[in-house]
Amino acid sequence: MLAFAAFAIAQAAAPIAVTLIPHYMAGSTLYYAVAIHSDLGGKATMDTAAEIALRILPGSPAGGFDTEMHFTKFATTVHASGQVLAGLQKQAATTDHAALTMTPARFQVALGKFQVLARQAGPDYDQPVEMLEELVRTDALPTGATAVGSQWTRHRTRDLPTMNASVALTLQCQLTAVAPVAGQPAATITVHSLGNTTLPPNALPGSQAMAAQGLVPEATVAFDTAATSVYRVADAVLLQTTSQTSNQMHIKLVGPNPQAGSQESDINSTASVKLEKIVN
Repeated sequence: MLAFAAFAIAQAAAPIAVTLIPHYMAGSTLYYAVAIHSDLGGKATMDTAAEIALRILPGSPAGGFDTEMHFTKFATTVHASGQVLAGLQKQAATTDHAALTMTPARFQVALGKFQVLARQAGPDYDQPVEMLEELVRTDALPTGATAVGSQWTRHRTRDLPTMNASVALTLQCQLTAVAPVAGQPAATITVHSLGNTTLPPNALPGSQAMAAQGLVPEATVAFDTAATSVYRVADAVLLQTTSQTSNQMHIKLVGPNPQAGSQESDINSTASVKLEKIVN
């Protein structure tokens, strides 16, 4: 009897384990609301409100899916002053227009694999396409049955197309909870993503003009993101995500004094993503 009681207590204390494998219904469309607030070094803020439509294509691979995605809404509000305001408003208007007018992007997603099948070419579309990619990636999901409290590590390369560079990211992941969300069994995963790199020569805008003055910019960038995502256990559909991101750039100008010097550029952002509805 005592042995049975001890066994029952051990079973009750055992961590809950789940298996998260994407099972999306072909032909269905998932609509996500996205909100991003960015602080640009205390000099300006930008707020973007968007909606993404994610359509599941037929013939998806086992344990993954092919998807076609586009923005149905994308609007950015800038708060700044003077020339900073005018420049950021122009930049935001270009990105907003690109997001709403670009052709749908297609991706193939599977456990441990991600492939861009088609996207609108051109630098104006890099930021919106990256937003779509981040929403649909599943490489942070665990493989096999995973217990609450389990930790794992993933690695990913993030392209920096405007700087002709890339940065290697390390994703430190943990399954922190399994509990109902809106009456559905759901799993919560936290991901801490870190990476930094030195940019190649001539990566920065205006580097050629600086070189003409005898100045050589040496730049490094660093990324640090902490995200909490909730997935429906039944099919690994993403229900919601909240994240905090810190992007830092350090530029050292090497050359004749007094022009040589250094500068820091920080962008701190908070973002939320929430599943609004699924249309079959």
